[in-house]
Amino acid sequence: MRMIGSSQFQNNVQKFIRKSLSSPPYAVVRFFLLFSHQLVSSIHFIILLLNLSLKEF
Repeated sequence: MRMIGSSQFQNNVQKFIRKSLSSPPYAVVRFFLLFSHQLVSSIHFIILLLNLSLKEF
């Protein structure tokens, strides 16, 4: 009985995720998060390069 309840819950969650994935606001948020992650990665990389170049001198 418990397993049936959890699978029903998973189905509801999957439906909700599909709906929210197709909604434009979520697409914008997802794009922004992806972009900000890339931005943070590149900034981190630049900081590492600066640290390395400072250690050289």
